[in-house]
Amino acid sequence: MNKIGIVGGAGFIGSALASYLSRSFRIKILDIKLMLRDREGSIEYEECDVRRYSDVKRGLKDVELVIHTAVVQIPLINEAKRLGYEVNILGTQNVCEVVDRSPLIKGMILAGSWHVVGERELRGVIDEEFGFRPDKVEERARLYALCKIGQEITLRVHDEMSKKIFGVIRMGTVLGKGMPKETAAAIFIRNGVEGKPLTPFKHSMYRPMLYTDMNDVCKAFEAYATKILGGEIQKEGASLSHMVNVYWPEPITILELAETVRDAVVKHSRGKIRPEMEIVDKGQPVLFKPENKDLMKVDVSKVKSFLGLKRLTDSKGTIEKLVKERLQEKRDSVC
Repeated sequence: MNKIGIVGGAGFIGSALASYLSRSFRIKILDIKLMLRDREGSIEYEECDVRRYSDVKRGLKDVELVIHTAVVQIPLINEAKRLGYEVNILGTQNVCEVVDRSPLIKGMILAGSWHVVGERELRGVIDEEFGFRPDKVEERARLYALCKIGQEITLRVHDEMSKKIFGVIRMGTVLGKGMPKETAAAIFIRNGVEGKPLTPFKHSMYRPMLYTDMNDVCKAFEAYATKILGGEIQKEGASLSHMVNVYWPEPITILELAETVRDAVVKHSRGKIRPEMEIVDKGQPVLFKPENKDLMKVDVSKVKSFLGLKRLTDSKGTIEKLVKERLQEKRDSVC
């Protein structure tokens, strides 16, 4: 059974991947965060600071493939910019160098983000060839977008230089149990099930968002890992050929997200909970119009042709499922 190292595996995405992939691979998590070992012992854990090359080299010495999910996110990246640079940029460089020099490792997959293409003025076909636009995001997300672009570029340059495969799975904002508390979906669901108002901001309520179900993320990484380990991917062509977008193709605005949560709460509480919608005016210029989402067409055909995922999960269905689960947890806690 092949062994995969997940760098940053203690986070939301990394831990979900570790649990899912442990069914088919031996898994080692590398992270600076301390973790409890799983009871069955199917997942190894090694403390690793991605900023130290020696840590990364030691941790990855016995794996055959690397999945890189380590990242400093919003809001911390804006509070500790040096940390964000060292983890997101230098850390990614360290992992790429270890992969390239290792006689055992066959390749590496980065957990990328759709934010690299920007949020404003999205129009036309959004596919793998759509360009980097870090200045077309909200100010709070600009440094994060720059770092995710830097990670992608680092992998693509290594993919050009190396005989090994350096791939990117560019994800939408991932929906799943345990998602970061600061995301709009998590905030709306948390407030909604408690009967508190849902409060989209007026200036961004029509912003089109691309979302991805966590189960689709896991399937995509499993398919990509299997292809690399099986020697199915060729080094022909540009490094862009090793990048794939994985997100539900229908954009959802922030307002639609709030409405979806509200309707799901009403439905699955059988009308007992009816959260109100309150649009909050922060005094900022309105950046989006209702028709903005109709100006873009999302092309995810490569998910099917390259990774073989025939069907992706409707994001609104995932949101409803998460609301239903949260309501059940609330009922169970009362019993």
